[in-house]
Order: sequence, then structure tokens, then C-alpha cells
Amino acid sequence: MLGNIPVTAPVRISAARKLAIGVGDFGCNLYWQMTQLYLLFFYTDVIGLPAQTAGLIYMIALIWDAAMDPVVGLIADRTRSRWGRYRPYLMFGGPLLAPAFVVLFVGPTAQAFGAVAFALISQLAFRSLYAVVAIPYASLFARVTTDSAQRGDLTGFRMVCGALAAIIVAALTLPLATALGGGAESRTGWVILGAVYGAIATLCLLMTVWGSRGLDTAHGAPAPRRPFTEAMRSLASNRALHLLLAAIVISSFSTTMFSKNLLYYFKYVVGDASLGSAGLGIMALTIVLTTPLWAVALRLIGKRNTWLVGAVPTVAGLVFWHLIDGQSVPMLFSALVLQAIGAAAYVVCFWSMLPDTVEYGEWRSGVRTESLVFGLTVLGQKVALGLGAGVLGVALTHIGYVPNILQSAQTLADIKTLMFWPPLIGTLIAASLIFFYPINRRAHAQMVEEIAARATNDIPPSHQA
Repeated sequence: MLGNIPVTAPVRISAARKLAIGVGDFGCNLYWQMTQLYLLFFYTDVIGLPAQTAGLIYMIALIWDAAMDPVVGLIADRTRSRWGRYRPYLMFGGPLLAPAFVVLFVGPTAQAFGAVAFALISQLAFRSLYAVVAIPYASLFARVTTDSAQRGDLTGFRMVCGALAAIIVAALTLPLATALGGGAESRTGWVILGAVYGAIATLCLLMTVWGSRGLDTAHGAPAPRRPFTEAMRSLASNRALHLLLAAIVISSFSTTMFSKNLLYYFKYVVGDASLGSAGLGIMALTIVLTTPLWAVALRLIGKRNTWLVGAVPTVAGLVFWHLIDGQSVPMLFSALVLQAIGAAAYVVCFWSMLPDTVEYGEWRSGVRTESLVFGLTVLGQKVALGLGAGVLGVALTHIGYVPNILQSAQTLADIKTLMFWPPLIGTLIAASLIFFYPINRRAHAQMVEEIAARATNDIPPSHQA
């Protein structure tokens, strides 16, 4: 007892329920990875849309997705129901998301207006429903327990499940779509595979509903609201966030030129599109295996230095890829492994540095803007990914790319250029920005101490850089 108020210990969550909650990320990643890795290729080489049109559709849809996230988050935060705050969105939204996903792969073909309109409308509908499910799912992790150790366990289950989905989608999608449809250009296999992925994802989300039963409840009183102008001033003074956000946006935009070109490269330069699927699978597996090593590096050399060291294999992999020039598949795969090692460092650093910028902003301004920092960063990342896909589509059309024909020597050379210079320059610029990132472990500890002291002793916020 604390005075007359009972202190309730957090509910102990069994391993089975932790797995059930975490497996929802397997379902979400079936959708996310499929659209990220294959949808642009599907639009151009299966439906037959011009690359420029396909890229613009993808760009509009992903920017729409980014705009939907804060709206859904705002609505979900205000939801009260007998099923909880976030579970209803998984319970009712999950089964609706699966057919919306399948619809992405049906409809008119070729370059007719109907095909363009259908592709755009179906993807906007899917992205809207995806936000309705994915945002409450992510929010659920802060709701089911306040215990730090149990949150760590839940995050571990979630990351493993998401990584497994990424590997499966990357490695198996194109071979399965080809086998089920009698060819990669046949829509039948993609529709069947979309239905299978949708059914599995729905089951995973319903398992999360089961695993979180009785846990989707409020903890404590809501934090007092601050004027919006105070939050904006806090963001404006957050130099650490500015550097990290710029690095994330540049990296997301520039690396799109490589990742979304990979299937085209293997299909038209190497001559075997299925090798592209294998390459994506190898990259996903490498990221999973090397992520724990980079997590150790964070502790040993710090987050900023880990990002800078991680840029080395990324640059080496890009240069190696460029020099191989499509002449050796084993060497190409080796170059992809190098890039994936660097990508794992980026993922680890991104998600570990972002929370630190929250404390930096609070230390500088006295105002904590946690939701705005995370929301702004995810918004920037998705917009950058969308813009990258749109620019890539326009670039492919400009260099003379036409689906499912023998490409000219100049078009192939231009595809190679797109896959080398933009990601190389983007990686170097992002690393240059992170070089000036002002937070290290000692500085962060001092900030946390000052914030705590300020809360008890009414000390004004620091205005140091």
C-alpha cells in the first residue's frame, strides 16, 4: 500500500501469450514486405503499367499511408470499448485487411485508364486498412504491461516474428508466384499467394487478440496536455532529431534506388528474375543474423560510431556490386551480404538513437514530445520511401525501360547507374550528418539526470547545443 492507494504489480504474461502478441508482427510484415519488395515489380512486369505510372501510384499510396498513421493513432487513443482500446482494430480490421490485400493483385491489365485507376484506388484502400490495423498493434505494446522486463520479452518475440516474415516473403514470393501461376508474368500465382499471405496474417492478428485479452487496459492518469506551440518549439530546438531525421530521410530515399531495382537487375542484366528473390532472402537473413552483433557494438563503441562503422560494409558492398557488373552471381550475392551487414547497423542505430532524441529535446526545452518525435520520423521515412519509388518509376521510363522485352544496352547501363550512385551518395551524406550527432552514452546519462533534477527542483532547461 502507498498511503491509502493500493499498488498493483504488473500482470505476469505467460510465454504463450507473449508469443501470441508478438506473432501479430509476422502478419503485419507479410503485408509490408510484400508491398515493399514486390508491388512495384508486379505493377510493371505483371500488370504492364509504365514504370513512371507505377512509381507514381506507389508514391501516392505510401504518402497516403504516412498521413493516415497519425489520424488512426489519434482515433485509437480515444477508443473505449468492452474489448479494450486497441484490440477491436485487430479483431475487426484484420479480417477486412486480407481481402483488401488480395484485391491489389486483381483487376484490369495493360495501360488502360481503368488499370491505373484500379491500381491506385485498391492500394489506397489497402493502405488505409493497413494503418487501421498496424498503428493499434504497435500501440498495444505500451498498453499490455508497464513492466520493463516483460516489454523487452515482447519486443524480442515481435522482432523475431517480423524477421521471419521478412525472410519468407523475400525468398519465396517470386518462386511461389511463378510456380502457382505457371510463370512470373501470370497474375494467377500472385492472387493465390496474396490470398495465402492474407489468411496467415489474419490468423496471426487474431492470435494477438487472444493473447492480449484482459491486458488492453489503461495504466495511470493521462499526461497533461501542453500547448501545441510549446511542442513545436521543442522540436525546433532538437538538433539531434534534425540530424537523425535528415539521415533517415536521405537513406530511405537513396537506398530505394537499389532495393526496388534489384528484381529488374537480375531479370534483365543477369537473366534470371528468381535470383533476385534469392538475393532479397539472403539480405533479409543476413540482417537478422548480424543485428545482435551490432547491438553489442552499440554498447562497446556507442551509437554514432556504430552507424559510421556500419556505413563501411554498405559502401564496400555497393562498390563491389558495381565492379562485378553482373558477371558472377556468387560475387553479386557476396556484395548483397556486405550491404545487408551495413543495413543491420542502420536498423539497430535508428531505433536506438530515436528515443534518445526525445530526452535531448526535453533537456533543451523542458517539453517532452515523444509521440511527435516518433510520428514525425515515421512520416518522414514513409514519405521518403514513397518519393524514392516515384522518382525511380520516372527514371526507369526516362531511360527507356519497357517491361518484359530485351532491354537496350544503354537502358541496362542506366539501371546499373541508378543502383550505384544514388545509394552511394546517400549513404555517405547520411554518415556525414550522423558524424555531428551530439548524443553519446555519457551525454545521455547527464541529460536524464538533469531532467530528473529539474522535475524535483524546478531547474530551468539547458540551452547548450
